[in-house]
Amino acid sequence: MELSTVVLVIVIAIMAVVIMKILKKAASFAFSIAGIIAVVWLVIAGMRYLDENNLRKNLLESNSLYLLEDQGDIMAGFATIQGNVPTSIEEIDDPVLNIHDSFYKVFLVRRDSMEERTALVLGAADDKDRLELFKNYIDNNLLQNDFVTKLVQKEKQGQIKVYKETIAFKHGFSEVLGK
Repeated sequence: MELSTVVLVIVIAIMAVVIMKILKKAASFAFSIAGIIAVVWLVIAGMRYLDENNLRKNLLESNSLYLLEDQGDIMAGFATIQGNVPTSIEEIDDPVLNIHDSFYKVFLVRRDSMEERTALVLGAADDKDRLELFKNYIDNNLLQNDFVTKLVQKEKQGQIKVYKETIAFKHGFSEVLGK
C-alpha cells in the first residue's frame, strides 16, 4: 500500500511538471504573439499619426483637386492652386493624364452624400454657380476646424473618395496591412 501511494505521488508530480512546462510554453507563445501584435499596432498608429500631421500641415498649402460627382459624372471641380480638372471619373485613373501625380490629394465628393438641400441646389444651379457653391461647400463643411478628422470620417462613411489614399484614410488592420 505504501509503495502504490509513493508511485501515485511520483506520477502526479511528474504530470504536474509536464503540465507546467506545457503551460509555460503556451504562455510564452501567447505573450510573444501579443507582443508582436502590440508592436505592429504601435507602428501603424505612429505611421497614421505622422500621416495625419503631414496632411494637417500640407493640405491647405498644397495643390489639391476637389471634384463633385453625381452618378458617375463630374458636375464641378476645382484645383486649389492650378491644374486641369478632369471631366470624367475615368480620367482620374488614366495613367496617360497622370492626375494623381499632379495634385497632393484628389477628393471626389459624392453629391448624394450631401445634405438634401445642398444637393438640390447644386443640381439646379448653372455651371458657374455650381462651381462657386461647391467651393463654398468645401471651405465651410470639409476644411473647417479639425478638417483631417472630418475628411477621414467622411471617407470612411463613403461620402468622399480620396486618391493617393495614404494610411490616414485606411481603417483597421486588414485594410492597412492588406493593401
